[in-house]
Amino acid sequence: MHVFLLLLPILIVFLVLMTLLVTALVLYGRRLVRNQRAVLAGLRRNGLAFLCRPTLGLRSSAGFILSVDRDAVSLWKVGLREPVRRQSFPSRGARVEPATVQVNTARKAAGLSVVSAAGERLDVSIYPDPTMSYSAPAKGTPLADAAQQIQASLARTTAGSD
Repeated sequence: MHVFLLLLPILIVFLVLMTLLVTALVLYGRRLVRNQRAVLAGLRRNGLAFLCRPTLGLRSSAGFILSVDRDAVSLWKVGLREPVRRQSFPSRGARVEPATVQVNTARKAAGLSVVSAAGERLDVSIYPDPTMSYSAPAKGTPLADAAQQIQASLARTTAGSD
C-alpha cells in the first residue's frame, strides 16, 4: 500500500499531462478543419474546389485544395494561417486525366491529373470535405464525378474564351 501512495501523485500528473495533450490535439484539429472549410467555401464562390492530396502530400499535416476557376487551376496549401498557392497554371486548354497518385512513400491512391495546355501536371487524389474523422481518398463514382465536374468547367473556360 505504501508504494501505491508514493506512485499515486506521479500517476495523477501523468494523466493530467496526457489529458492536456489530447485536448490540444483536438483543438488543433478543429481549427484546421474550420479553416479548410472556410477556404473551400471562399474558393467555391469563384469556381470549383476540392479537398485533395498531391503527390507525396501526406508529408505535411496541412490540407491541400484544388481550385478550378475561369482563370486558373491552382493547388492551395491550407493550414492554420492564410492559404498559400503552391502551384498554378492557366485553365484555358487544360484537361483532366485519370492518374494513380503516390500520396506517401508507401501508399498509392486513385486520383486525377489536371494537365495544362503547356504540359504542366498536377496529380491529386480527391478527398471528401474536411471533418474531424478519418476519410479515405475518393474512388469510383465520386472520383469520376469530380473529374467530370472539373472537365466540364475547363471546357466552359476554353469555349468561353474562343
